[in-house]
Amino acid sequence: MSTIENDDISLRTGRAVKQRREAAGFSLRMLATRSGISPSMISDIERGTKSPTVTTIVRLADALGVSAAALIDGGMGPAPRIRVLRRGEGAGGENPARSDSLVPAAPGNRIDFMRYQIPPSTILGPSAAHAPGTVEHMHVAIGTVRVTVGDEVAELSAGDSCSCRTDAPHGVENPDASVEALIYLIIERG
Repeated sequence: MSTIENDDISLRTGRAVKQRREAAGFSLRMLATRSGISPSMISDIERGTKSPTVTTIVRLADALGVSAAALIDGGMGPAPRIRVLRRGEGAGGENPARSDSLVPAAPGNRIDFMRYQIPPSTILGPSAAHAPGTVEHMHVAIGTVRVTVGDEVAELSAGDSCSCRTDAPHGVENPDASVEALIYLIIERG
């Protein structure tokens, strides 16, 4: 690969990182905190003055909720608001440990832990958009739910999880007429 082609990839990747960061409503500092990459390095990558390593691209992609390929390809479409992890996918697969503790958030904490039991055939929402940078992480323990964020929809079954950028109107529906759904939710305010 020539230096010119390599520079083009760096510029394209930098533009994609910046576009995805801004679409998510993240500041440089916020993305740095989420990814573990320094704000100055992210700025250098966005301006195309530094070529990121594969590890750096993967860490940025994870923090932005997109694939590494989307950053390398320079995909300029909008970042998806909903990112689904199906039962058994991801590091460690299923965890046999059981934890039902829902500790109240300390004053000033940006994270809330919630447990929802959604009666059969019930719709929660739509809820108003949260502040930019807010992410809700949901795990379905029992039943099935339909998650809507903006104009995106995801169907989740027991064991599935998702992370959603909830800076758009959003809601959850239990479409089952006979089973109460149980979800655990972590709200990470931006």
